Amino acid sequence: MIRSCRKRSGVSMAVLAARSGLSQPFLSQLERGLTTPSLSSIYRIAEALEVSPGTFLRPPARPGAVSHESDPQVIRVEESAGQVARVLIPGGRSALMEAYEHHFEPGQGERGWFEHPGEDFLYVLEGEVVLEVEGEEPLTLRAGQSAHHRGEVPHRCRLSGPAPARTLLVITNA
Repeated sequence: MIRSCRKRSGVSMAVLAARSGLSQPFLSQLERGLTTPSLSSIYRIAEALEVSPGTFLRPPARPGAVSHESDPQVIRVEESAGQVARVLIPGGRSALMEAYEHHFEPGQGERGWFEHPGEDFLYVLEGEVVLEVEGEEPLTLRAGQSAHHRGEVPHRCRLSGPAPARTLLVITNA
């Protein structure tokens, strides 16, 4: 999918590497299906190609007014963080939103900073996390609490304390 999107955009592998900050050998491995991208890599590639990150996630099984995902795709959030996310609504399915269930485990490191068009809604399902948004004080959120912020501002979410946590992240692409 990355190769076809890159070619449709008329972007060479070298240009995509420069725009995304990812190495050309890594991008080549992605295009040949030899490795799986992390969520942060997907966002970087999508931004470089000016498409929605959901473009590179599993496409819808069938068109229709109602979507149903009985077997959500699981992706790594970031190599160094060791976190995983379940893709609940791939951005490629809906031009309006994406949704992810993130799992945070102690001792797995922190994920990097993200920025993207649209807005984020974060709801903590279990545990406790810290939402960091550039220019704002870090916000500690516990199970049952939520936050909303602009996606264009660099942000990240990290585990707070020794217990695992689980969040629901909804991203608007508008």
